Amino acid sequence: MQPNRHSGNIEKSIIEQIKESFSSVYLTLISIIQASVLGYFIFILGAQWKSLSSINLIISITTFLMLVTIWNEYMMGSTTFRWIPRLRDSFLPFAIGISEFLVVHHIISDVSLWCFSLALFCFVGYLAYLNMFHSARLYSENTSIFERLGRLPKVTEIWAFCLVLIFSFLGVISHKFASSLIVQYTTAIFSVIIFGAFLYRGVRYWSRIVGTASGHK
Repeated sequence: MQPNRHSGNIEKSIIEQIKESFSSVYLTLISIIQASVLGYFIFILGAQWKSLSSINLIISITTFLMLVTIWNEYMMGSTTFRWIPRLRDSFLPFAIGISEFLVVHHIISDVSLWCFSLALFCFVGYLAYLNMFHSARLYSENTSIFERLGRLPKVTEIWAFCLVLIFSFLGVISHKFASSLIVQYTTAIFSVIIFGAFLYRGVRYWSRIVGTASGHK
C-alpha cells in the first residue's frame, strides 16, 4: 500500500506543477507573440506614416485595440482558470499571432482586406474561447469561477462568433463600395466601437473574477 500511496502523491504533485506553471508559460508565449506583432505594427506605421489617410489612422487605432484585447484576454484567462494544456493550447497562440500579422499588414491596404483579416482573427479567437472554457470546465477548482461568471462565458463565445460574421459582412460591403468614402469611414469607425465595447466587456468579466477572489457577491 505504501508504494501505491507514494506513487499517487507523485502523480498528484506533477499534475499540480503542470497546472501552476501553465499560467506563466502561456503568458510568456503570448507576450513574445504580441511583442513581435507590435514591432511589426510600429514598423508599418513608421514606414508609411506620411502616406496614411485618416481612414488608415482609424483602423490603426482599432488594430492597436485588438493587440490590447488579446493580451488582456489571455492574462485574464490564464491567471484565472487552471487546466492541463494539450497540443491545441500550443497551436492557438501561434494561429492568433499569424492572424494578427495579417490584420497589421493590411492597415495600408484597402479596408475590405483589413476587415477580412479581422474576421479570420475573430474566428481563431472564437476557437480559443471554446478551448479555454471547455478545458477549464473539466476541473472542479474552476467551478466557483464559472458560477460567478454566470452567462458571460457563453455570451463571450457567441459574441466572438458574431464578430466573425460582422467583419466578414463589413469586408464585403467595403469591397463592393470601395469608392465610397462614407462606407469606408463608417466601417472604420464602427470597428473602433466594436473593439471598445469588447474591452468594456473585459472590464465586467474581470470585475466578476476579482469579486469571486475577494468573496464579494
